[in-house]
Amino acid sequence: MGAAGKPRRRARMTDVGRAAGVSAQTVSRYFTGRGYVSEAARARIQRAVDELGYRPNRLARNLHLPGSDTIGVLTSGSLNFGAAQTLTGMFAAAHEADVSLIVAHLDAEQTRSGDAVRQTLERMLSMRVDGVIVSARGQDVEEIVDILAGDVPHVIVGGARRAAGHYAVADSFAAGRVATEHLLGLGHRTICFVTGPEGADESRERELGFREALAEAGLPPGRRVVGGDWTSAAGHRAGIEADLEGVTAVFTANDELALGFMAARRDRGEHAPGDYAIVGIDDMPEASYFAPALTTVRLDFEALGRGAVEMIRRQGQDPGETGPLVVPPSLVVRRSTAAP
Repeated sequence: MGAAGKPRRRARMTDVGRAAGVSAQTVSRYFTGRGYVSEAARARIQRAVDELGYRPNRLARNLHLPGSDTIGVLTSGSLNFGAAQTLTGMFAAAHEADVSLIVAHLDAEQTRSGDAVRQTLERMLSMRVDGVIVSARGQDVEEIVDILAGDVPHVIVGGARRAAGHYAVADSFAAGRVATEHLLGLGHRTICFVTGPEGADESRERELGFREALAEAGLPPGRRVVGGDWTSAAGHRAGIEADLEGVTAVFTANDELALGFMAARRDRGEHAPGDYAIVGIDDMPEASYFAPALTTVRLDFEALGRGAVEMIRRQGQDPGETGPLVVPPSLVVRRSTAAP
C-alpha cells in the first residue's frame, strides 16, 4: 500500500529501466530476446524486476512473429467529426498502401480500465499486426506507450504535443491562436471562449492558444463558459447560460458547439454577426450552411489519419526516420464574423 492507504501503482517497464539505469527499449529487448543486452545490464534489470515486483505483459510473446500487412487501431470515446475524419484518412492511406486495418473501439468505461486496454492490445498483437495506432482517450497514454515500447511500431494520434515519442496531432494550440487573432484583427476586445470536454487535451490546447493571443494583445483573459462535451446540445446549453454582457465575440472549441450556441442566442433574439461575432474549429462540411455560415479554423484530420499510417510504415523500415507529425490550422472566413 502507498501513502494514505492507497494501493501502490503497478510497476511499469519505464520504472524498471529507470531503476536499472537503462532505456525501456533495453528492458523490452531483455524480455523478448530480440537485440543485444550486455550481461551487466541484464543483471541490473533482473535486480530491478525483483525489487519492483514487475510483471512483463504477455504482449511480448507475439513480437517475434512475422508481420501480416495489418495495422491495429485503438480508438475510444464518441466518434465526432474529427475522430471520424481521422479514421477516414487512415482507411484511405491503408488502401493505397495495400494494408489492412483492425479497429477496436472502447467505450468510456472500458477506456478507464487498464486491463481492458491491455487485453485489447494483446488481441491485436496476437493477430500479428505490424504496428498500432492509438487514438484513445481517458487511459494513461504513457502506460499504453509503455506496453508498446521497444519492438512494436506505434503512433499516438490526437491530444497535445508530446515531449518525445511517435505522435501525430492537429495543432489545436495554433488553431486557438488563429481563431482569436482573427477576432482581434476585426477589432474585438472582449471575447468569450466556450470549452469542449474539461478533460480533453484538444479543448485545453485551444483555450491556451486563445489566452496567449489575448495576453500578447495586452488584454486580460477572456470569459470562459464550460461546454462539457463536443456536441451542439452542449453548445446550446452554453448559449443559454452564457453572460454576454459587454462581450462582442465568441470562440467555441469546435463547430458543433457553435451551432448549438447560435441556436440558443437566436431564441433570445440575438443574431451573429450583428450582436456578436462567432468562430469555431473543424470546418465540418455543414459549417458553410449554418445560419449564418460559420467562420471556422480548419484542421485537416484526414491528413492526420493518413500521416499516422505512413508513420507506422516508416517505423517498420527505419525507426529513426519517424519524427512527430503536426498538422497546421487554416482560417476559413465566412459570414458569422464581422467588426463589432
